[in-house]
Amino acid sequence: MEFTLASAFSQEGLLGHSAYVLLVLSMLMRTLLWLRLLVIASAVLGISYSAFILADPVSTFWETCLVVVNIAQLLLTHWRGLRARFTEAEGHFIARHLPGLGRGDARALIDRGRWVSLDPGACLAVQGEPVGQLSYIAEGHAEVRVGGIRVASCGSGDFVGEMTALTGLAATATVIAATPVTVWQIDTPRLREVTRRRDEIARELEAAFARN
Repeated sequence: MEFTLASAFSQEGLLGHSAYVLLVLSMLMRTLLWLRLLVIASAVLGISYSAFILADPVSTFWETCLVVVNIAQLLLTHWRGLRARFTEAEGHFIARHLPGLGRGDARALIDRGRWVSLDPGACLAVQGEPVGQLSYIAEGHAEVRVGGIRVASCGSGDFVGEMTALTGLAATATVIAATPVTVWQIDTPRLREVTRRRDEIARELEAAFARN
C-alpha cells in the first residue's frame, strides 16, 4: 500500500490508525486488566491491517504473538485469583482496605507479610525512629503516645506506620499494644519493593492509607 495523504485517511488507513490509537490509550490505563484488553484490541486491528491491507506476514506474526501473550497473562491472572484463599481476618483486611485489588494480587501482598500475636506492652512504632514494618491491627487495641503522653488509640482495622513506612522517615509517635493484639506486618523494604513493582497494589495501599 503506497503512502499518500489520501491513503492515510482512507478506510484502510483509518484501520491502521485505530490500532495505534488503542495502543496509545492502553499506556494511559491505570489498571493492568484494561491495559491488556486494549493491547489485545489494538493487536487484533493490527492483524487485520497487516494481513488484509498490507499483506505483511512479519507484522501479522508479531501482532498475533502480542495477542497470544496478553491472553495467556489474563488467563494466568484469573487462575491465580481462583486459587486464592483467605482466612476470616484476611478477608476483613481486604474488604476494608483493598476492595479494588484482584484476589491474586491481594494474596501476593498478604503472603509477603506475616501474622503476629503480640502481648500488651509490645511496641509497634517508636517516636523519632524509622518504622521497621507496616502493621495492620486485626484484633486488639494500642495506645498512641507523643513525648510519653497518651494522645490517641488505635484498634481493629487500623494501620500503624502507614505515614512513614514508604518514606523511611522517623515515626511521629510511639505506638504500644494496650491489650493482646493480632497484627499483619510487612517489613518496610519488602513493602517498598512490592509497591515499586506492582502499581495496582501501590494505588490500593495509598488509597487505604488516605482513608485510614
